[in-house]
Amino acid sequence: MKKTLMLGFVLILTLTLVISGALNAFVFDRELIDDTKQEMLSYASVIAEEFNFQGDADSQAKAFASAIGNVRVTVIAGDGSILGDSEADYRTMENHLDRPEIIQASVSGSGSSVRNSETIGKKLVYSAVKTPEGYYIRATKEVSGVLDSIKSIIPAMILVIFVALLLASYLTNKFSSGFITPISEMNESLISVKDGGKQLNPKDYRYAELEDIAIKINSLSSHLSGYIGTIQLEKDKLNYILDNVSEGFLLLDEKQNVLMINNAACVYLNCSKASIGENILYATRNYEFVQNAGKSIRDKKKLSFDLELNRRIIESVFTYVGEESGFSAALIITMSDVTEARNAVKVRREFFSNASHELKTPITSIKGSAELLCSDLPISDTQRLELLTRIGMESERMNMLINDIIMISRMESGELSGEGEDIDISTILTESINELTPLAEQESLKINVQLEPVHIFANKKDIRELVSNLIVNAVKYNKFGGAVDVWLSSKDGQAVLKVRNDGEPIPPEHQRRVFERFYRVDSGRSKAVGGTGLGLSIVKHVVDTLGGTVALESTAEKGTAFTVCLPLNRTFE
Repeated sequence: MKKTLMLGFVLILTLTLVISGALNAFVFDRELIDDTKQEMLSYASVIAEEFNFQGDADSQAKAFASAIGNVRVTVIAGDGSILGDSEADYRTMENHLDRPEIIQASVSGSGSSVRNSETIGKKLVYSAVKTPEGYYIRATKEVSGVLDSIKSIIPAMILVIFVALLLASYLTNKFSSGFITPISEMNESLISVKDGGKQLNPKDYRYAELEDIAIKINSLSSHLSGYIGTIQLEKDKLNYILDNVSEGFLLLDEKQNVLMINNAACVYLNCSKASIGENILYATRNYEFVQNAGKSIRDKKKLSFDLELNRRIIESVFTYVGEESGFSAALIITMSDVTEARNAVKVRREFFSNASHELKTPITSIKGSAELLCSDLPISDTQRLELLTRIGMESERMNMLINDIIMISRMESGELSGEGEDIDISTILTESINELTPLAEQESLKINVQLEPVHIFANKKDIRELVSNLIVNAVKYNKFGGAVDVWLSSKDGQAVLKVRNDGEPIPPEHQRRVFERFYRVDSGRSKAVGGTGLGLSIVKHVVDTLGGTVALESTAEKGTAFTVCLPLNRTFE
């Protein structure tokens, strides 16, 4: 308040001085212009009497101007053309017959005007007289404008304002100390009310009204402090609970301003709690999210939709509450990460679809062969043997498929991961290679082996499935007369297994999907060699279970290679 009073005094004084100075400057400016007009008319009259119109007008104009000083002299013919000028090249000057002072002089014998000169660009007073010979003598002089007049009094105004400031400070301190100091103390007490408030001493105040106010403020502070403490505690509890749940939570009002938001929602929307009090657009620019929030408030109904954020599926539920909430909230938004659940449903649906399709093919073949064997059609022994062989092959294929399905199911349920032991991977590799040697010889394949003893703590069946599937694929999907290279070593605390073959390269667009269940790059060839489409899926699952990685590299020049890295020091869980 003290500052306000002081500023008020200074402002009033300053405005008074400025207005007074400006008015004086305007009056002074008008008087200066009138005096200059009369002065220039006198000069022009004297020059007209002394001017020799038979001589050089330009030279005479310069001579008269030099003699007078600070005056510009112009000689103008009766038709308005310029005959001479003391400051400018008269030959380049335009016709002056339309100038106000010339028009006045042509009528009354003399005339004056004030304007900015088009030739020299300054504010000038022009006064002209008409000679008996019909010529015009014009005298011109520069005059100061209003701004120049105001500038001349600025130092005095600054000095007065400074004095006014000192005077206002003195008066403010003298007259306001009796009531400003108590008001300041009361203000401090009210500001600190949540901490109990500053206790006031009413007897220190000279006015009875201020004493009453101080007593009431002391009482109010005591009560409010208790209420605020209780409310703050409940608020802290609520914020702690909301910030420690995995679901996102937002509270919006009717205008879609954020009333509350927890940490999870901030993570999902990539914003901060600074968005509290701001419009929802401050928290997210996701069009679908903002549109659904507005629609839920507008239609006053509950909405739910899946929002894709950072490759995660976030289920967002918008619940309109409106007046039922009892406060300004209008919309409750909850956000849950349902990526795993959605993916699990999708994988399960695709798995059953693919498994049914894969089982249907051998069953259809077995059924057809059995029907032919049981029919009355004449069948030779050779045909009968072929049908029985087909039934056996398809049964074996179906058995392999079911075993692989059971294997994946057991792995996902964790049934196989509980039996860990110390395993030498090179021993399992040697066994698998020996089992596949006859099949490799049928295709004239050469198996090159470079193995080091590498021990790992894992489930033996898991490692056997991993190794067997990699080598079986390398043999089955190789070219006739090709080679299979198998390397095993330890590096940087990891077991590194690499299996390469000379088969046809896997196109780049298929490489990222080869580990999916039942996915085949060439389904016709896979069925011809007896593949189930689950081998690499089993490999990937075993590697993930052991905390390792598997990489694929496939080119026409280097063939196809799978590289598996498993941690050596991993504790089996």
